Amino acid sequence: MTTGFTDETRRFLRLLWAITGRDIRARYRRTILGPLWAILQPLMLMVVFTALSGVLDIPSDNIPYVIFSYSALTPWTFFANSVSRCGPSIISNASIIKKTPVSRELFPMVAVTTAGFDTLMAGIILAVMMVWYQVSVDLSLVFWLPVLTLLTAVFALGVGMFFAALGVYKRDLLQVNAFVLQLWIYATPVIYPLSEVPDKWQALYKLNPMVGLLEGFRSVLARGETPDVSLLLWGLPVNGLVLLIAWPLFRYTSRYFADVL
Repeated sequence: MTTGFTDETRRFLRLLWAITGRDIRARYRRTILGPLWAILQPLMLMVVFTALSGVLDIPSDNIPYVIFSYSALTPWTFFANSVSRCGPSIISNASIIKKTPVSRELFPMVAVTTAGFDTLMAGIILAVMMVWYQVSVDLSLVFWLPVLTLLTAVFALGVGMFFAALGVYKRDLLQVNAFVLQLWIYATPVIYPLSEVPDKWQALYKLNPMVGLLEGFRSVLARGETPDVSLLLWGLPVNGLVLLIAWPLFRYTSRYFADVL
């Protein structure tokens, strides 16, 4: 029984790797810039936000605003791209789902891993910026980065599976997905510090799991500080609850995907 489980896991991981590679190649095939497009999205947002910060006098906790914004934009882009790609992931792979008895959870996971590739590319630019602005990272804190990345991926998968599960039946939800993400960035400390949120709204605001996660990334990368664990714990129950609801919902609705597609 254990051997069967191990073989099934290996098969799943091989498929995950293969389809992730296929999607990455397909995304950038016949483009002039290729994977550089993965860098341009957060880079252009950073330029816009930096310009706005000068006009609106947005504080940046005594950190160069370019580093302040980009250190949060990079993980935010990972989250947003994961969720936006999870939504249509079932519809995009309809031919495979109809013909192959493969675990349906594979496709939202591929959406997250392809977004992870884009984030690695964007991270190169962040590293260059940090060298330019002479912002150093405390190597003793580097272990926090995979922890924060994993928590971000889990939350993105939970939100994404919700849209993937229901988007097959009501495709309007895929449009709602994009709209929600556009608003969500302003409800998260990407372009402004957490201290700018009024005290009376802080408790509600911190329930957004991305608040603790982005502040965690910013603490490690821009401030050279240990992430505020209490802030991470505020959003952790919501993170877990989303996945606990979305995963069973996805598994239930996935039984009928082949009939609907």
